Amino acid sequence: MQVKRDSREFGGGLGLTVTEEARRAQIIDATIDAMAELGYRKTSFARIVERAGLSSTRMISYHFGTKDELIMATIGAIVDLQDRFLQQRLGDETERAAMLGAYIRSEVAFLGDHPRHARALLEIATGTAAGDEAPMVPLVLKGVATGRLERQLRQGQHEGVFGEFDVEVMAMAIRQAIDGVTARLAREPDLDVEAYGRELAELFIRAARP
Repeated sequence: MQVKRDSREFGGGLGLTVTEEARRAQIIDATIDAMAELGYRKTSFARIVERAGLSSTRMISYHFGTKDELIMATIGAIVDLQDRFLQQRLGDETERAAMLGAYIRSEVAFLGDHPRHARALLEIATGTAAGDEAPMVPLVLKGVATGRLERQLRQGQHEGVFGEFDVEVMAMAIRQAIDGVTARLAREPDLDVEAYGRELAELFIRAARP
């Protein structure tokens, strides 16, 4: 059973009224749609307003102030949804190699179940990579993209389950392989993501072993 959790729940605990939370969620959902369809550079307040059905861009400025603030809130909503999806699928596995495989399979499954969220997050990552705008976003996304993988890989090396390799390089290779599924899904919406995830998981488990 899939946990129901999306941007409508992001913002709880910020001291917002129910109406404010609903409006913020509406704007975040419209931002996700715009990012997924238009890309980072072409996503403006005007485009978001169109998708959200709002009367003015001032509605966005009232709730988020700047584009950077909106982008960070959008990342938070997507990552929150992704975390809950992964928690549901990872289960109680404790063997390190099996955990790595489950993580990769679950990440790929998320791309298939939530393609617009995955596409939007990838667009944000590539659009802000230069760091000339939204400078904090690349740092946040690096932790999201590879932080957990690096911790898993280092712990596996410490336990002797994984061999000697550069953890950052391996984590980035896994991340880029997973992100590549997003682009392929755009071309092949009927792609068997479960099979794809299994293949990637086996590939990187073999690569990580001593």
